[in-house]
Order: sequence, then C-alpha cells, then structure tokens
Amino acid sequence: MMKPFHLLLCSLLAGASLTGFPAVAQTSIAEQQDARVIENLQRNGADLTKTHDIDFFLVFGQESDAVAAADNLRAHGYEIASIGKVPKRTLWEVHAKRKMAPEIGAMQAITRDLSALAASHHGYYDGWGTVGIK
Repeated sequence: MMKPFHLLLCSLLAGASLTGFPAVAQTSIAEQQDARVIENLQRNGADLTKTHDIDFFLVFGQESDAVAAADNLRAHGYEIASIGKVPKRTLWEVHAKRKMAPEIGAMQAITRDLSALAASHHGYYDGWGTVGIK
C-alpha cells in the first residue's frame, strides 16, 4: 500500500527541485533498512519502548582502521563486543553493542553517524540487529 504514496512523494520531490522549491533530504537505503527492521520487530510483537541490546557492525580493510574505529565507538558509549577477521575474507569487523530503545529517529541518526565514522576509517557500516523484547 505504501508504494504508490512513495512513488508520488518521489515524483513530487523531483518536480519540486525542478521548479525551484527545495527538495526534502532523501532517506538513504540504510535508513530505509532501519525502518524495515523496526517494522519487523513490531510485527513480531516487540515492545519498542523497552530497552533492547542492540548489535552494530562495521567492516574495515585493515585491522588498524578497525581498532581506531572501535576506540572511537568506545569513547561514544558503545561496548565493543569483538574486533576480528571476517571468516574467509581479509576484512575486519567491529561488533559494538548499546542498550537502548530501537526508536526509528534514533536508529536512523545512529546509522548516519556510524556510516560517517566507518567511512572516516576507510570502512563501511554494515547495519544493526536485535532480538525483540516483548
């Protein structure tokens, strides 16, 4: 049901930018994915007002970049669960954790922040996950 509205909104935004009206910032694919994860949590009965243990994953080409990013995450209140090589690859993964309610605005802000952090250390943010709390 949302697709026709989404397409309408996209065409309105495209038209607005052509007519001199400022276009609203587009939601990134990662932020859209955040919304899907939250929708799945709700659909499966999770209480999104409760604190969840949320896992975040960042990937880097060099161990030194992974360690530097983990230090930055730790300084911003994340617990570092692990830093290790991705099986059968030459990549390094940082698995960070934080206790919080998975609210859409907060999760999308974290996605933007962690994407920027990972990029600043030559890596990428690979998303988040949690087990729904009822």
